[in-house]
Amino acid sequence: MKTLVLCVGAVALMASGTAAQVVGKGAETARPVAGDPGISSHQILDRPDYRVLRDYAEPGATRRMHAHKDATFHVFTLVTGRLRVTIEGQEPVEVGAGDVLHLNGGVNHTFTNIGTVPATIVEVFGKAPAAPR
Repeated sequence: MKTLVLCVGAVALMASGTAAQVVGKGAETARPVAGDPGISSHQILDRPDYRVLRDYAEPGATRRMHAHKDATFHVFTLVTGRLRVTIEGQEPVEVGAGDVLHLNGGVNHTFTNIGTVPATIVEVFGKAPAAPR
């Protein structure tokens, strides 16, 4: 859990001094998300208790309504850009660089880049403990 807190804290600090540009290692190796033009994703870490993704959204791009069914929690941090995020059952919210949202694990959500520059997003997903053997 300490690593998770440090990871999220580092992202928040990084966002505060970042100009509007795609940031982070892996931008060039991020894979397009099938069915969502202008959206790409790169897995940063995959640990037994959490995983971290870095996503990119080109201006105007939308990530379809989707859920991470295996997530016990979901922290959504916008590092660069401006997005409209809709969480199922809630009103859409606009978020800017440095904003952090907490989503319940497995909840449906979508986002659209409403800015004029690519958006960089870091997502942290909690994992359920492994079943005892």
